Amino acid sequence: MDRIKLIIGLLLTPFSLIYGLLAAIRRFLYRIGFWKGMDSPIPAIDVGNLAVGGTGKTPHTQYVIELLKREFRVAALSRGYGRKSKGYHSVLQTDLQDRNAEMFGDESFMTHLRHPDVPLAVDGDRCEGVRNLLSENPDTEVVVLDDAYQHLRFRPSFHILLTEYNRPYRPDMPMPTGTLREFPRAARFADVIIVTKVPDKANTDESTWRYKLRLRTHQHLFFTRYRYEQLVPVTPAAEKIDPQLVRDIVVLTGIAHPKPLINHLEKTYNIEGHHEFPDHHSFTEKEIQAVYDQHFNNIGNQCVLVTTEKDWMRLQSKHIRNIVSLLPVFVIRVEVEFLTENQRDSFNQIVIDHVRGKKKENS
Repeated sequence: MDRIKLIIGLLLTPFSLIYGLLAAIRRFLYRIGFWKGMDSPIPAIDVGNLAVGGTGKTPHTQYVIELLKREFRVAALSRGYGRKSKGYHSVLQTDLQDRNAEMFGDESFMTHLRHPDVPLAVDGDRCEGVRNLLSENPDTEVVVLDDAYQHLRFRPSFHILLTEYNRPYRPDMPMPTGTLREFPRAARFADVIIVTKVPDKANTDESTWRYKLRLRTHQHLFFTRYRYEQLVPVTPAAEKIDPQLVRDIVVLTGIAHPKPLINHLEKTYNIEGHHEFPDHHSFTEKEIQAVYDQHFNNIGNQCVLVTTEKDWMRLQSKHIRNIVSLLPVFVIRVEVEFLTENQRDSFNQIVIDHVRGKKKENS
């Protein structure tokens, strides 16, 4: 099997080189001004990556929003990946009954529920998105963008680039051989690089990682991990169950890399089954019915269904809402934390100082 993968990788390498070269040329043409871009009129923080999904952009975006809104009037903009709507949509300008993951995308809607006081919008065109967002919220002092590192027509004032500990952008390659959207060299335009999802007892020697990722002197390096919260009941059936008494669980995921979550849950619970779907998967009635029939159709069965906060956004879709409500669904929430307090404080200060400095320049 490894030999077959190697052969396929070698055959696809020319396509990866072409893909990466086109991305590099595109970035170069924007840099020299051949293609015009738009500078952000206010401080703008982008949380992005080079890889396709799975690095933890949304939890880190939520962390940055929480940090900045303590001092500044913050707005947020995302592409709204996986949504069924088109164009620009603002949560606060949308009727309450129409605010859902289908309209805004699972990750964006989850961010809204975490920060309902923050104006949030979705738009594939970041320039138009920022213009409309600032037009609706003219007192905004800083905008946080989720996944805009490759959207070169809009130029944020500060780039935070994420790379996963077990899948760093070096020595990866562009698609289709690898998982990158660009050559690893594109990381040199980031102001901060965060190595995410760091396992316990992992090697986080800064000099080793700076060399491995080929960081420049001015680039800041940090390490974060996930902190999993307690199970929270979200359906009527689950609210009848004491989370402290749960022992047997069925896991349902539609995320990029569920293994860290499974490893965490295995420490406490007996996992009777894991129904794994692709990232941003739109669950069907047939799929949820199959889960119900397999695990929850027997009287006396004491297991519960555990899913992620992101997946719960999609499990509330109208076409499956009725059957989902019959299941004892618990959500496990994820928070981002830096490995040390010094790292956390240093990161926080760098981001806040940037916003303060940009505000002073623009005043």
